[in-house]
Amino acid sequence: MTNRSALSVFERLTGASGALHGLLAVMALASSSHLATNPGGAELLQRGGQIELFHALAVFAALCVGARLPALLFTLGAAAFALPLYLHGFADFTALGFLAPIGGLTLLAGWGMLFCVLLLPLPKAA
Repeated sequence: MTNRSALSVFERLTGASGALHGLLAVMALASSSHLATNPGGAELLQRGGQIELFHALAVFAALCVGARLPALLFTLGAAAFALPLYLHGFADFTALGFLAPIGGLTLLAGWGMLFCVLLLPLPKAA
């Protein structure tokens, strides 16, 4: 187990945001069939919850291998993707719908960066 005081501020904040994504995702998934305000609302909440939960775990996986930029992209992308779905599902608010594709592209960028980080050779120590 890592000593929390040994983590950088970035790692602590990014990890905390990953935990918050997990919390919000479980809340959305658990309440999707009860609090949806429109006919497709439950499906929107479930889709947002699934994407957010998967990427909450991806934040921690990226941090574990030292991939800070992918962790940040997962955090930002999950928020931008899930928020419009939650607002549409809970309150039938659609004005932020343009954020979902931006969030999706950010998540794709995070996965691509993680792929590169894991495959590219480490720089040789001098």
